[in-house]
Amino acid sequence: MTRRGALGAMGASLLTSVATSGQSASAEEDAAAVQSSRELLIRGGYVLPVDPAMKDLVKGDVHIRDGEIVAVAETVNAPNAEVIDAAEMIVMPGFVDTHWHMWNSIWRGIANDATEYFSRHALLPHYTVGDHHTAVQYAALEAINAGITTCHNWAHGLRDYNDVEAELQALADTGIRAKMSYSGVIQGVATSIEDLQRALDWIAANGNGRLGLGMTLDGAGEHFARQVKMARKLGLRPITDHGTFMAFPDLVGPEFIFTHGAGIAPEAVAIIADKKIGVALCPSTDPMIGNGLPPVYALLSGGVALENISFSVDVTSQTPADPFACLRTLVNSGRIQQVEASKLTGDLMGIVQAGLKWAFSYRDAVQVGTLSGANVLGLADQVGSLTPGKRADIILVRTDAPNMLPAADTNPTFQLVQHGEPVNVDTVIIDGIIRKRHGKLTGVDVGAIVSKAAQAQVAIRKRAGMPMPNLDL
Repeated sequence: MTRRGALGAMGASLLTSVATSGQSASAEEDAAAVQSSRELLIRGGYVLPVDPAMKDLVKGDVHIRDGEIVAVAETVNAPNAEVIDAAEMIVMPGFVDTHWHMWNSIWRGIANDATEYFSRHALLPHYTVGDHHTAVQYAALEAINAGITTCHNWAHGLRDYNDVEAELQALADTGIRAKMSYSGVIQGVATSIEDLQRALDWIAANGNGRLGLGMTLDGAGEHFARQVKMARKLGLRPITDHGTFMAFPDLVGPEFIFTHGAGIAPEAVAIIADKKIGVALCPSTDPMIGNGLPPVYALLSGGVALENISFSVDVTSQTPADPFACLRTLVNSGRIQQVEASKLTGDLMGIVQAGLKWAFSYRDAVQVGTLSGANVLGLADQVGSLTPGKRADIILVRTDAPNMLPAADTNPTFQLVQHGEPVNVDTVIIDGIIRKRHGKLTGVDVGAIVSKAAQAQVAIRKRAGMPMPNLDL
């Protein structure tokens, strides 16, 4: 068996085996779901389309055929469709992540802070090609479970083309929609146009229309300008690094993504606004490592369009893939920063009496988590809203769980951002295919994949001779 065949078989065996953990449907049930999901009718939910030209529907239907949204209305007649009852649920686009180092997802429990996290990069030489597949598959599975239907696999741990294909295979195996950004320079050597084309050819043959290729340029140095030119020639998007490209304002444009941003200077905000550069904020990891809050207010007040601001998972070896918590932190950060700008910090009643009109609303946060993220990745014409003609990447979020409340005439965006959790995600549909239903992932042995990820970490640590972590921290 070829290496590609081995990886494919490995993924297929895990994604079609019968679940033993009680968290997944059987392979037979999944096959039936995929077969019947050629035409679906999501009926009777609160429809939150996140399309500026469309209104919310307090009770509405969404019709899907062959993976495409064909109609959104109060009532849709589709007699041949499989019906999904969305009563007491919010029907909305899936979340879109724009910056995620998926290859190190399996470092959970051994990366306490920024110092420890970066020291763990010494484990990379001890990965096998199969470990790259395992880590990315594990991360993508968590994404789908949390309602993230599109991710950006920021693959800065690549060593050669074998790792590239392993990570692409993992994304394809899970069925998630993804961009994967290939390292433009690996260990000081510029990636060749031939290897980039090989990846594009692999995607064309195996990506099922759900995968795309970008380029990361961390450490590009003297190769930066040439690799940007090559990426543009091949139509790669996004092009990105961890901020050093801001030193080359004449070379950057809307296909670039600026990440993190805590403490960003006004001059950098001006460049981002002028060049229409996308921004991938890190609301879970930056506060966690003490780096600061995501600069929501600085970006908006500096003229950066909402459509160019997105959220990113960043690193799941330290924080979970939780889009609800990410959006909540963005709202809270924006308010803290706006109050600081108004010189009202610590003056609770002063804040109340000032009657501030918040610059960043809950509805804005939902847009950042969906349509804006799609725009940042260059996918807004395909996903990010419930616009007829777009691909059916849709989630259903329950409002009748203990942390939510299905009361009439309340604001659903408040509930989603203030109170939502991944456990509330009842159904996930990607490209018209049901990947999660009734709160359980379909057609995947969750226990097997989690166990495999844990075993991979242990094996990598053993090969690296890594001592046990300090359990007192």
